[in-house]
Amino acid sequence: MHLRMLVKRSIGVVIVVFWCLMNVLLIRRQLWNPPPPIALRGGEKITHRIEEWWAVFHRGEKIGYATQTINPKLEGYEIQDYSMLRLQLLGTTQVATMRAVVGVDSEWALKQFDFELQSREMHFSARGQVLPGKLSVETISAGHATTRDIPLSQTPYVLAALKPYVATQQLEPKKEYYFWTFDPATLSQQVTTIMIEAREHIRIGERSEPAMRVRQRFKGISVISWLDGQGRTLKEESPAGLSLIRQSREEARSLSRSRSLSLDLIAQTSIPSDVLIPEPNRKRRLKLKLSGFDLTSFPLSGGRQRLDSDRLEITLEQLKANPSVSIPVEDRRVSSFLQATPFTQSDHPRIRALAQTIIGGETDARKAALLIKDWVYRKIAKEPTVSIPSALEVLQSKKGDCNEHTVLFNALARAAGIPAKTAVGVVYLRGAFYYHAWSEVWLGEWISLDSVLDQFPADVTHVKFLEGDIDRQIDILQLIGKLKIHVLEAS
Repeated sequence: MHLRMLVKRSIGVVIVVFWCLMNVLLIRRQLWNPPPPIALRGGEKITHRIEEWWAVFHRGEKIGYATQTINPKLEGYEIQDYSMLRLQLLGTTQVATMRAVVGVDSEWALKQFDFELQSREMHFSARGQVLPGKLSVETISAGHATTRDIPLSQTPYVLAALKPYVATQQLEPKKEYYFWTFDPATLSQQVTTIMIEAREHIRIGERSEPAMRVRQRFKGISVISWLDGQGRTLKEESPAGLSLIRQSREEARSLSRSRSLSLDLIAQTSIPSDVLIPEPNRKRRLKLKLSGFDLTSFPLSGGRQRLDSDRLEITLEQLKANPSVSIPVEDRRVSSFLQATPFTQSDHPRIRALAQTIIGGETDARKAALLIKDWVYRKIAKEPTVSIPSALEVLQSKKGDCNEHTVLFNALARAAGIPAKTAVGVVYLRGAFYYHAWSEVWLGEWISLDSVLDQFPADVTHVKFLEGDIDRQIDILQLIGKLKIHVLEAS
């Protein structure tokens, strides 16, 4: 493969793993944090401001820090979270900060939140307020505000406030408890389960500390936390080698002066292939044996993929020479894939105008999708980018990796009347499979398309594990460090 294409393929695999790890850091730090000491003395509520700091490690290498402050208020609490991460991505050090301010009532249920993610290239924020029967949310990306209402059957806990609530309930050991939670970063709701597993000693620095080991599960991911006698987090471990350890403010904020890190996140999370696949873009069929994870957790069969036990066969789609379907597509089965979302702003005037400029008067969905793919491939620079993928943000910065290309392509396709969605999985590159994201478009059937690698259809080494927006992509963490791929045939 030409060197230029190798570089572009490498850049295309960055964001999926990075964003999953950012989500795990946010979720797991918030899930088990200390409650403010509250006592009653003559009917008076005694409250104190609490501040804690943690160092963040990836496979033993310090990559950042996190802190949380709990401020008691007259009617509840204000919880402030902040974290800073440095990650090595394809030879570049990327820095990102996350900040969240959450208001909860006296029972620790969500009242309002304000979330922000910032890096060198982008700034994303979301804020919301609980109203009767709904959560009113505003997101701001590339200076554009989008509002939406999320229906609520019950008031959720924000993960930052769940632990203080749980700590007051005297949970029974070895028993699972279920909580309905909301994630401000992805604007999604989920069920989180918690179990107190054991009491043991754990080493923190030079000291051995008595601790309670707690396991939390969400979206198929398991995270272990160790708490001291006051319910404060001593240490946490999650998939992909991410961990937090309690330190003083000075220790936590102290980072190496070196601008580079020894561990590259992309290389560390790749899946080695036991068979080399020369010229993967020329293959018509790929047969794999998958192992190391629960195959029933992912919809592996469908479209061009067929799963038989642990054997997966992928067949390259054939684009028909005759016209596909006319745009705008009016098939009710796929109407949801024409709608705008907070991250795929296909209804924004800039997106709509650009889509019409790109396709001109083309009415055939296949030809129009090709025009949009070509435009995104040519106009968006291939660079590792720390971001929450947003179509407007990508259009403004004109740079990004696989998720940036995908979200912009999907927004433009939907604006042109072509149903489009995001596929997430792995792709082959020089002896290994890397986590990746690409598009699928509806042409009477779903056809794969990769706008970062300039492929339509995408080659057969694109192995799809799930589909959906950023709130679904964290599910891929179930595979990291577990997935094994044995190549049976590539022809």
